[in-house]
Amino acid sequence: MSPFLHGQQTIQTAQQVHTSQKHIVPTHLNMPDQVLSVWSLSLSARQLLLLLVGAGLGGTIFQHLVILGHGEPFEVLRLLFSLPPFLLALLIAWYQYAGRYLEVWLVVLVRYRLRPKRYLWRSIRYDEHHLSPLNQTGKKADMEDVTNVDRGISGQRVVA
Repeated sequence: MSPFLHGQQTIQTAQQVHTSQKHIVPTHLNMPDQVLSVWSLSLSARQLLLLLVGAGLGGTIFQHLVILGHGEPFEVLRLLFSLPPFLLALLIAWYQYAGRYLEVWLVVLVRYRLRPKRYLWRSIRYDEHHLSPLNQTGKKADMEDVTNVDRGISGQRVVA
């Protein structure tokens, strides 16, 4: 083996060792996983579940409204009554306002409605007897008389 040939092999081996590896960086981390794809329509698990629930409710209403009678006008009426649950589910599944789906806005609205609208400010001196021990005379040095706070009568300041 000639030294020239041996040197070429060493250079080729070094080039193979130092080749950079390519890594695929995920760019769709905030996107939901697609569980069903039909042509160009891709549905996430949330959308598929909402559409199935809406179609199930609409189909149940359609079946129960058979008591209206048979005939073309009654079939159209049954269809009109059974279509709104599916359309509502379709709206909830796809519509977003300010980057949030409608069920998220519903949770925000419910939490807002359940919070108190008026807050009552109470001085820390009101509960001071729980926070600090009594002084030597057995009386508080400075305390507010806050009786009847719920009735809206403001207390008077009493200094011992």
